[in-house]
Amino acid sequence: MAMVKKIERQQEQIKHLVELACENPDLRIVPMVDSEIVADDGHMWWVGGWGEASVEEIWNSDERVYIRSVDEISLIEEICDNSFDESENKELSDDEFYEKSKKIVNGYRWEKVIAVKINLP
Repeated sequence: MAMVKKIERQQEQIKHLVELACENPDLRIVPMVDSEIVADDGHMWWVGGWGEASVEEIWNSDERVYIRSVDEISLIEEICDNSFDESENKELSDDEFYEKSKKIVNGYRWEKVIAVKINLP
């Protein structure tokens, strides 16, 4: 019975993906693969499970891919933590510095996509 529920859930998720693609025909569909699925260097095939599809903004920093709705605040805080002591920032209030950091993150090359989460099966 559990397999039937998994298949029904998968069909719902694929239907939602198709709806998003029809509503947003100009957006690229991007599979977002959970790092737990590809945890070795075996150069083999891995099995994943269909997860949720949603319209998201992503940014690839060459080190990793960030999802704006998930990672934006931590990116802003990282800039605040790493740039606070720079001479150009010493005169700013905490709020001004946060806003400056927010503008930096807003300037990243965010791409609006349909993100499909690929989870552990």
